[in-house]
Amino acid sequence: MRDLIGIARLLYRTWRAANTGDSRLPELVAVGKDLQTALTIAKASRPGTRRQRQAWVLAEQATHRLGSLLDAYVAVKPLIASAFTTVDESAQPTEQETKRLARRARS
Repeated sequence: MRDLIGIARLLYRTWRAANTGDSRLPELVAVGKDLQTALTIAKASRPGTRRQRQAWVLAEQATHRLGSLLDAYVAVKPLIASAFTTVDESAQPTEQETKRLARRARS
């Protein structure tokens, strides 16, 4: 469910940046909220309980609604660009990454 929530957030950020009046945004917000609610319920429920089944059904319905917002013509490039804008490119590499880059430069 976390992956689906991430996809919904990415779609929202991308579509909103392209057109703040995009008619899909309210439904996308509702889908994201339902996925988050399902995740919260699932975390608080034990396997096999009625609450866990409710979370599962809510997540399945939200996933179906998310899929109905998408089609084969949703451009991937703006989604990828939006994802990369959230990455802090100014961050310093880890020690392990620095060593890997040094090895690559020597070879």
